[in-house]
Amino acid sequence: MINKKFNTAAALLAAMLLLTSCGEAAVSNTSNSSSVSEVTTEVTSSETTSPESEHKAYDHTFNPHCLSQIYVDKYGKDFEENFYRYCDAVLSGAETVKCDKKEWLPKFRDLSRIYLPIAFRYCYSMDEDITSVGNGEYKLSYGLPKDEYLKKVDEFKARIEYLIESACQEGDTPFEMTLALYQSEGKRLTYDEAAADSADADPASVSLSPYRALMTDTGICQEIAGAYAYLLMQVGVDAITCGGLTKDVSASHEWTVVKIDGKYYHCDLTFQLNERATLRFFGMDDKQREIEGDWDMQYNNFGDTNDIWYKDLKLEDKRFEPLWTITSYKIDRENNNLCCYDSYECTGDLICEIPLGQ
Repeated sequence: MINKKFNTAAALLAAMLLLTSCGEAAVSNTSNSSSVSEVTTEVTSSETTSPESEHKAYDHTFNPHCLSQIYVDKYGKDFEENFYRYCDAVLSGAETVKCDKKEWLPKFRDLSRIYLPIAFRYCYSMDEDITSVGNGEYKLSYGLPKDEYLKKVDEFKARIEYLIESACQEGDTPFEMTLALYQSEGKRLTYDEAAADSADADPASVSLSPYRALMTDTGICQEIAGAYAYLLMQVGVDAITCGGLTKDVSASHEWTVVKIDGKYYHCDLTFQLNERATLRFFGMDDKQREIEGDWDMQYNNFGDTNDIWYKDLKLEDKRFEPLWTITSYKIDRENNNLCCYDSYECTGDLICEIPLGQ
């Protein structure tokens, strides 16, 4: 579940995210959803090169070190280096981790929800009692025996590589990979109504995290937003999640904020699940994000440390405004364009073409 400190605004947002899941304002997918219990999806190989394209499949190598530049700017390079040390320790199943500052450890636990989801799922090192073993090292503990846990790590790495390679192709630009993963995740995922209902009734009964959305084909908003952010970070696209409240404080929601060509944009993959052929919720600025859900933007909370708020990160660029009203689209790798149409199945009039970049 989402960890939040208990200052007034953060506590309110946290409570809403836990108690209302994605909230009444979220556009939920009504397709059949899988059980709330964790299911590890078998990793299979797949031919990812489309028949009409000469592009080769993307060969991705799992990246153990993911952290948004927003956090690096906030906390510094030493923090980043220590976080990566934590990632290496957890991925190896180490019993301890060295950390320069004890107060960073709870933040590492919080950040792992997005930037190393398997750690958030299985490593219980950052509870209230942080145990020092001396010499600047702290105890790590796991929810499984080491051999079982390391098997889960291998499955997680393979699953991430599979999801990325199924969407991206060799030579894709960062913008192209952002779109390709948005499209592929939109096709793969269904909104988990059962988990949402369970979280509404009894938040403690459900274990929700981006790890679940990555390893299965279902999730609710905070899982879907984090899963998309993590896949983007894996391919070098900066991303973070953002949580918000409606103006009448009746619902909460979480989505992804993505950096494209030097600027950040709101992307709501959860809302997109009911409009998979469109890009209505991709590349939104603050104004459009406010409209799409009636959010009280002053309560926008970026990430998981309650240190970055709406006032700290304004999203004002309208580059992708033409996309919000299209009916269908296709990624034209041969001509390096995103082609947008006014009718379904990419027929009818071509509304616009947006270059995919270099």
